Amino acid sequence: MKIFPFILFFCPLILCAEVLQIDGVDFYYRIPHNPGADPKIMVLFGGRNWPGDKTLKTYAFDDLADKHRLFLLSPSFRDRDYWNPELWSGKLLKKVIARLEKHYRLGSPRIFLYGYSAGGQCAALFYQWMPERIAAWGVHACGVYPEEIKNFQAPALITCGTEDRERFQISRQFVYRYREPGGRLLWKYFPDAGHELSSRALEIAKVWFDDLLSGKKALLSGEDDTQRIGGEIDADFRNPLYSGKLKELWLE
Repeated sequence: MKIFPFILFFCPLILCAEVLQIDGVDFYYRIPHNPGADPKIMVLFGGRNWPGDKTLKTYAFDDLADKHRLFLLSPSFRDRDYWNPELWSGKLLKKVIARLEKHYRLGSPRIFLYGYSAGGQCAALFYQWMPERIAAWGVHACGVYPEEIKNFQAPALITCGTEDRERFQISRQFVYRYREPGGRLLWKYFPDAGHELSSRALEIAKVWFDDLLSGKKALLSGEDDTQRIGGEIDADFRNPLYSGKLKELWLE
């Protein structure tokens, strides 16, 4: 195991992180300013073949991480169908998480997943592969989901642009499949948006994770398409809203 300290500059903040290299793959991670008690791990998967440092810089989850004692971890997976955890990437991620847990004496903390595009495929598929550790997962512009949904207990967030047509249709179909057995899922689409990772997608993801990490309960529900708030909403079309800010972003 090799650990190299380095600094990523993200104006106006400075993101201090380290890299752990194992089996030829770089895993970049950031330690929260005050880990304290009850630390957690959030795995951030970037777009196809993104290096982990680019993912940490682009997502800029620093404030969320410091507020909730999150260790941010981002793998630099490349090629070899890495979004399928059973092939090789899942075992490698587990190995890295185990080393971080041992090195920083984390115990077995809850793990959160978020990913964009091919990284979204990772988040969706890795949850089904290791559900016992995952507390919540979210994706943006994802085009591959598990064919069989064996696990639906973890809250999920799915966002997509309507002009990202194929992924939009695939995501929408999965939304109903995940909700059908009882899964809690927030579905937000952005009219006229394409495949890009927009600031709106990142903002709603940060607020959604913040609400869950803060232990908030869904006080309101919104209905797909109509955006009707409250009242009787069929479970297949129900979006749990945990805060006024999340409601505001969902209605935009």
